[in-house]
Amino acid sequence: MLLLLMVASVPVIGIAGANAVLSYEAELAAGRRNATILVDIAAARHGSTIASLRQTLQGIATDTRLLRDTAESCSTLLSTFSAANPGRYSNIWVMDRDGQTRCSSIALLTTPQKDSATAHRAMMGRDFILGPFQQGAVTGRPVIIGAVPILAEGEAQGVIAAGLLLEYFVRSEGRDQGRQGQRIWLVDAEGSALPLTQAGAIELPEPGMLRQLQDASGIAALEARSQAGADYAYASARLAPGLSVLVGLPIGEIRSTAMAVLLRRVAELAAFLLACLVVIVVGADIAIARPLRRLAARVRGWQPGAPFGRAAQRGEPEEVQALEQAFDDAARAIAGREEELQAALRQRDLLMAEIHHRVKNNLQIVASLLNLQAGRLRDPRARAEFATARDRVQALATLHRHLYTNRTFEVIALRPFLEELGHQLFAAMGERPGQRIKLAVEADELEILTDQAVSLALLITETVTNAIKHGFPDARSGTVTIAVHAEGDEVTLTVRDDGLGLRLEDNAQDRGIGLTLIRGFAQHLGGEVEIRQAGGTELRLRFTLRRREAEPEPPLRRERAEGGNEQVAAQPEA
Repeated sequence: MLLLLMVASVPVIGIAGANAVLSYEAELAAGRRNATILVDIAAARHGSTIASLRQTLQGIATDTRLLRDTAESCSTLLSTFSAANPGRYSNIWVMDRDGQTRCSSIALLTTPQKDSATAHRAMMGRDFILGPFQQGAVTGRPVIIGAVPILAEGEAQGVIAAGLLLEYFVRSEGRDQGRQGQRIWLVDAEGSALPLTQAGAIELPEPGMLRQLQDASGIAALEARSQAGADYAYASARLAPGLSVLVGLPIGEIRSTAMAVLLRRVAELAAFLLACLVVIVVGADIAIARPLRRLAARVRGWQPGAPFGRAAQRGEPEEVQALEQAFDDAARAIAGREEELQAALRQRDLLMAEIHHRVKNNLQIVASLLNLQAGRLRDPRARAEFATARDRVQALATLHRHLYTNRTFEVIALRPFLEELGHQLFAAMGERPGQRIKLAVEADELEILTDQAVSLALLITETVTNAIKHGFPDARSGTVTIAVHAEGDEVTLTVRDDGLGLRLEDNAQDRGIGLTLIRGFAQHLGGEVEIRQAGGTELRLRFTLRRREAEPEPPLRRERAEGGNEQVAAQPEA
């Protein structure tokens, strides 16, 4: 439920988070936006001053008296224009084609080199030209030189120039702007910056960034660090070729405001999501989770084979009611199927028990026939061979008896099987355990699969029979011990006696096939026999105990498989 709610809230979180980030970015962009607005205003204010200079010079340049009349008349005319704009121009003068000053609104001693360069560029370009910031040659006051060519018959005959006082820009900007936090500069073509407000040089951007702003067409705005390392929003607008206005705004406070807005939006989003989750959780618990919990409790209390029984609660959703109905139908179907399977299992167990019982009886009949046949033989060695074969068949019969008696058709309990097998072998040899020869069975509580039990039973039969037959001749007494111990899945079988034991020095013909069978059964178990003689004979075998399949097969298929396994296990021993 919680996972579903979290997944459902992802779109809401995404949309609200995106809105919060957009608001944060919009607040951050306020610095650039405000700087753009301020530079637009400053460009309009100071651009009109540059436009007025251009129009004034272009208007004067159309007067043909500038080059036709005497220098005194020309100077008088220029003085009239300069007096009409008090406090704006430091000087207005006319230069001929050779760069010599012809007349001036004030008396000049020499022509400044920079003034000549600006006039030459205006003459060559036949357009209005602005020079860099400089000191006036006569007045010594900071000015910017503007020049316009004087055209006659399509040819530049001279240049009229004026020195625009830079303090005029400062006065027009006004001192009160500095209190609003903005910094305004005029920047000439050489990158020299004239502060029009209270602004220091360290508040300018780096030279490369300043050049980027100057080279941009139109209004350019960006955020950058000043030369002092503070965060600023800068905006630049071109007033004329070679002159631009630059506005800088500190944005540290704007960033703090944007972060506060972002945190407020995030808090609002968290509160909104929390309220939504509470409402959804309460509603889902009442409408869905609570009916499902009641259904789950009834399902946990249901016993397989018993009817489930619907108990619809008031206000339950239709889906939960449909689920209860489906579970009730499934419970009834499972109960019917379980009865069928139980009946099939009982029938199978009866059939398997009957099969093992009949196999046991048949094996006992075979053993009896071998015993009768051995009684008709005169050769002692032949009778011994028949007796050995009888013991092997009788061991298999004992194994099948344990299978149908214990009703476990895949495994048998090892300890009781070994005890009965030992007593049976003693009886077949005419001995009773505990009299002349004692029988000791030391076995852990283990279960062994039938195919391993067959090989193990025949191996013990051969070993114990050999120990009784050869280990205790001439009424010699002693003990035969059968020990089986397990460590995990590793099983160690030990059969030892304190008699004479095997006669290993005999040839293979005298020993028969007993030792060969012992080694063959050991290989079938997955181990190798070790035989030692020291105060008797000890046979030791280590093998891995096989386990039943973890997942039981369907009854019919498992019954066929078990029957096939019994046949396969029996074939090598037949």
